[in-house]
Amino acid sequence: MGDRFFFRRSGPKADSLEMDLDAKDKSAILAAPATESGSPLAFKFDRSVAVWAIPACLVASLTMNIVALKLPFLEIKMFPQPPEAYSIPHTVSLMWTTLKLYWVAVLIAGFSLVFPFVKLTSLFLLWFYPLRPDTRGRGLKILGSLGRWSLLDVFVALVLIVLAHEQGSLFVTDVKLGLYLFMAAILLSMSTGEVMAYLHEQAESPPELPTDRRPRASLGSGWRRIAVPLLLLGSFVSLGIAIELPFLKITAWYLTDNSYSILGTIGTLWKTEQHLFSIVVAGGLVVMPTARLLVLAGTWSIGRSPARFRIAMLRTRIASQWAMIDVFGLAIGLFLLEGSTLVPVEGQIGAWALLGAIILNAVLAWAAGGLLGTRLRDLEREARREAGDRGGEVPSAAS
Repeated sequence: MGDRFFFRRSGPKADSLEMDLDAKDKSAILAAPATESGSPLAFKFDRSVAVWAIPACLVASLTMNIVALKLPFLEIKMFPQPPEAYSIPHTVSLMWTTLKLYWVAVLIAGFSLVFPFVKLTSLFLLWFYPLRPDTRGRGLKILGSLGRWSLLDVFVALVLIVLAHEQGSLFVTDVKLGLYLFMAAILLSMSTGEVMAYLHEQAESPPELPTDRRPRASLGSGWRRIAVPLLLLGSFVSLGIAIELPFLKITAWYLTDNSYSILGTIGTLWKTEQHLFSIVVAGGLVVMPTARLLVLAGTWSIGRSPARFRIAMLRTRIASQWAMIDVFGLAIGLFLLEGSTLVPVEGQIGAWALLGAIILNAVLAWAAGGLLGTRLRDLEREARREAGDRGGEVPSAAS
């Protein structure tokens, strides 16, 4: 009787059935990360310093955000008016009630008042709440791409500091603690989000990719094979012009009619001993945009192994999230509307070059970045499929 219950079918049909079941089991295992709800990201690093360091950074960023909004960013004295405190709430109130620039007020309030708290709340949820890996990854990607926009009002304040340089007692700015705290809060939240994105990728154990050299990514890209090099060339040229040529000029008859470029802004901030702001501007407007274009050009035109291709895509993502020419361009646009009530200025050719660089970079990200991202996902999918066909566990890139 016992032999009947433990009787095992043998023969070709039974072996075929068993192989089919094994294949289905492996396919289910490979597909599981995208379909099943996982444990919180924090639980996957419960024996790491990250389990408390990530929440500590988020709390510190939240605290600095709250304190910064209660403090002025700058104190501005424009002869013959009395000193006036410049802060985010004051700017929003000025745009809404006095100048009737409602869309500008909504823009500043959204990016500098609302979004920082939305981002920190979301990062807390993404760290502690159990989510599907693909949902958590998508959330971290969206927050990472939007984080730099919270620095919009910081760039407006830095332009005011630069304009007041060498204007004597007619136009004076005094940097206050609120500006330091707010910028530190935003940079800390951006860094924490980047670390969380890296930890998420490690927790999901991306498959180990081959190390043999493959043809360059531009092969077989159709119209992109010609368009992407032209976009890269245009992006380099427009970025160089935007960095070198002036974007604003003071037109007030009672002030020195200085013109200011991005390089001039960096130098002026350094001369006025605002070294931290000078480094942030240099990194966000010169170093990172240039690095992004260089890495993207190399990834597009040079053949490399899938493993190195993944590393290049990671570098491109990081450089893209910290390149801030689009935020600075919007700040210049807002300043031409907002700042003209305080300091009469006019746009220069550098502002148009900056606009061109922003547009070309956006088109380049769509044309090249989208295709490269798709190819990386295809390579990882192929690696998982090959590992499943071999009947072993999917090798992890972290192992």
